[in-house]
Amino acid sequence: MLVYRIATNEFVHDLSGYGAKLNGGRWNREGVAVLYTGSSIALCAWEYWVHLPDTVTLKQNAFSVATIQIPDHSVLKIAPKLSAQLQGQDNSRLHALTDDWIERNEHLVMQVPSAIIEQESNYLINPAHPLFTEAVLESVNPFSFDKRAFGKVLLK
Repeated sequence: MLVYRIATNEFVHDLSGYGAKLNGGRWNREGVAVLYTGSSIALCAWEYWVHLPDTVTLKQNAFSVATIQIPDHSVLKIAPKLSAQLQGQDNSRLHALTDDWIERNEHLVMQVPSAIIEQESNYLINPAHPLFTEAVLESVNPFSFDKRAFGKVLLK
């Protein structure tokens, strides 16, 4: 199965999960390395976009999209109906799910519902899992955000 990741050119080849480990995220607490990927390039763009600060200048040609092949046989699927947890500010339950997944070490990938588009999925990859070598960086291509998406108020 193919998953995608948008990152700055500087970090797009880094599949270590170091950024998530350093900062923590919705699904992982600080200190836990996971690689966040999405089911589509469009979902990844939305996920990146919603986490940008209110005022930001994005340089043209500063981003790339990585296409990563992951094995279908090692994906743990988390129930898509976690909307209360996904929308809340307290991610402790989600962190506990991720900690348990990593501790059990049974699956390379955990499929989780997107908080941005609930019908879509994100895929967390455990870089410390023995099957991590089966997660193959297929390609890296330039990616640009359309400037029409910025400076518009979608919802108030």
